[in-house]
Amino acid sequence: MGSAADGAWAELNPRQRIYLSALFDADQAAEEVNRRDSARGVRTPPARVWRRIDFNSPYSPVVSRLRGAGVYDSGAGATLAALRARGLIETETVAGLLADPVYVWLTRAGRAAARVGHAIPAPPRKPRWAVSQWLWREMTKVARAGDVGLPEEDLFGDAHLYLCAGWAGRRGNRPYLRSVTRHVPVTLHDHWSNRTWSSSRAYTWYHFTDEGRAHYTDHAAAYRQLYPAIDAPELGDSATGLDDSTSVGSNAPDAAGEAGGAGARPPE
Repeated sequence: MGSAADGAWAELNPRQRIYLSALFDADQAAEEVNRRDSARGVRTPPARVWRRIDFNSPYSPVVSRLRGAGVYDSGAGATLAALRARGLIETETVAGLLADPVYVWLTRAGRAAARVGHAIPAPPRKPRWAVSQWLWREMTKVARAGDVGLPEEDLFGDAHLYLCAGWAGRRGNRPYLRSVTRHVPVTLHDHWSNRTWSSSRAYTWYHFTDEGRAHYTDHAAAYRQLYPAIDAPELGDSATGLDDSTSVGSNAPDAAGEAGGAGARPPE
């Protein structure tokens, strides 16, 4: 017995298959762009935004594809309606000045049917134990930092909310990282009074918790297959980071600075 996707593809006529295939290729191109941006740390919009396919603008690659196949004509609306009725796409028409733009989204059923039609295997689904691609990228940055730890400013966006043990109450949080904050001696100078004095500034680094380290070690090979665009280094057997007795060394930021920061008021 075939799957629902097999049946959906089998029910389509040649014209409908050409339309679905063109839309699928546009959808997958957008998915690849989003995947690369996410792997590079670029904040990406919701899927509803980046998966939207511009169907009828003069510059749409879908239009070029359908014209090349000789099927972009006055019956385009009826073909889209047939695909929509089968649950393979969603459409939206927006009122415009000269023409009404038509936007199309492939549904999961539409992608599955197109994959069946072109014998494309479905991509691996993210296991329940796995973190999302962008959070895995942040974990690999911590792994690459080693015992020194990853500086706070190098952890992207809101990743700490989902990975740091201090936010365990947040939905979706996994306590895979811990923060270590140290006060680093700094020398400050006030140009107006031409005075120099010693102070300190707080800097924070991220390290793996025991649970995070175990997760990384146990699943690194699987993550490399799931997210091949992300370079995941091997995790050594050394300690997870600084403890309370460790002093801050050459990994600290430049100790010299200008007056105006925390603890930066010149002496009276």
